[in-house]
Amino acid sequence: MQVDVARADRLLRQLADLLRASLRSDQEELTTFANELEILRLYAHIMHQRFEHRVTLSWNIAANVDRALVPTMLLQPLLENAFKHGVERTTAPAHIEVEARRAADQVDICIRNSGAISTVPGEGVGLRNCQARLRAHYGGRATFAFSADENRAEVRILVPWQERAA
Repeated sequence: MQVDVARADRLLRQLADLLRASLRSDQEELTTFANELEILRLYAHIMHQRFEHRVTLSWNIAANVDRALVPTMLLQPLLENAFKHGVERTTAPAHIEVEARRAADQVDICIRNSGAISTVPGEGVGLRNCQARLRAHYGGRATFAFSADENRAEVRILVPWQERAA
């Protein structure tokens, strides 16, 4: 067995960074999209190390969403699902895309992935928790939509625009 000590050391530091970021975010019910994005990027980088030859990632994030407020740790489980259900279950190349933009008075967030997707949209723990948290915080003012077929899955979330003062 080959051992890449430098790579293992980098990965361990990244895991520690992710843990610290998630612990910091645990302090608040809402956080800025910039903070959520930091956690997503840390998690994605760690997972990309695991699947580097099988997955590509793209980030289409509008600059004006950084200060938007979103529920803390809302998006990481959704990105985790993209890796778990879209990348782990196939040996074919997969792609994950994260998008966020302001759409009038809402934040429009989308996570989509290719890969071996179940043709029956699931109601797993991550999806249920996300929906419950959106209902608890926004009532009927937030939208959660999940769609999937055998080649791709997509989660789209719309939440009311709230902004943290600079």
